[in-house]
Amino acid sequence: FLSSEHTLATCPKIGEHLNQVQRAHDTSLGEIAARLREEKNSGNAPKPETASVRQFLTWFGNERRGYRVVGSIRRKLEEHGLRTAPDFEFQYIDDTIKIELDEEEEANDTDTTVANPTVRIESLMAAHITPEKVAPDDPIEKAITIMLARDFSQLPVMTTQRAVKGAISWRSIGMSIVQGRIPKKVSECMEKAPLIPIDITLIEAMNEIDSHDYILVERKDGTVSGIVTPTDLANEFRKHAQPFLWVGEIEHRLRNMVRGKFNVEEFCEAAKEDKEVDGPDQLTLGDFCSLLEKESPWKKLNTNLDRKEFIQLLDSVREIRNEIMHFTSDELEQGSLDQLQSLLRLLRQIQTKAS
Repeated sequence: FLSSEHTLATCPKIGEHLNQVQRAHDTSLGEIAARLREEKNSGNAPKPETASVRQFLTWFGNERRGYRVVGSIRRKLEEHGLRTAPDFEFQYIDDTIKIELDEEEEANDTDTTVANPTVRIESLMAAHITPEKVAPDDPIEKAITIMLARDFSQLPVMTTQRAVKGAISWRSIGMSIVQGRIPKKVSECMEKAPLIPIDITLIEAMNEIDSHDYILVERKDGTVSGIVTPTDLANEFRKHAQPFLWVGEIEHRLRNMVRGKFNVEEFCEAAKEDKEVDGPDQLTLGDFCSLLEKESPWKKLNTNLDRKEFIQLLDSVREIRNEIMHFTSDELEQGSLDQLQSLLRLLRQIQTKAS
């Protein structure tokens, strides 16, 4: 039920543990910065610290790159004159980054580095799962067996991780048969494989997938890092769309819950921003917290629910909603999903009893 702020406030032991973790790694950043500067001052090339993005996040007690987390980590890096390369915010979560001196900041005393926020195909997990492959001289039965067993619609045809000869698919096999051939080897029913660089934008990649039904993703070193299909896109959409849709339903049910029970003046008083409000449709989740946090307006709902527990849960969902609105390829933690489901379940039960 609790947001991170409430958890720290109501569970001192957990809060103190998280603070200890953050202080420890704040010290670690200081030690890294001191070592790098000492190496630089002695005339040696500073050797950057390395970690995966996932490991780097755990240094600060986090699993996901929400906008608050990113802002907090950036401030800590800036305090120590450090940066990550590539930028930790947009790199795939299991890729390796380097923690190094921010040379531009040291030279200019200002941070001029601007991370590119464009979402790219490398943000998808499928782009980092090395695909199974067959060779051109492999018997057609081998490719068919793998595709049936793994429920694949296509396989890359490769001789090495860098040598893509094409692809074989149910479509290419069917076309070969329609043309009167009975293929014995994979090479006899290959098709040209769409090979896409890993730093292509997600939108561009989607267009290629729409045209070819799949893409092979190529790393900068020329190796194939993964294969992405419409199923992978659908799974990614579901991962991000589900909490987004839950938040939308929560907001809609909150508006129905207060509609007709408050006047325009009360809605305006609850609205935190200077905006025109003529009903509950203009209220944000934060506004609903302000509207219902006091006992007098709460009684207008005519419910036996505990007001403080409800507001605490609503405030947690408000924080989660802000994270969802700032896109990141990282999945929401299960605890956040549970909080969304808890509030949605509660609102559904309230309105079922009222109807």
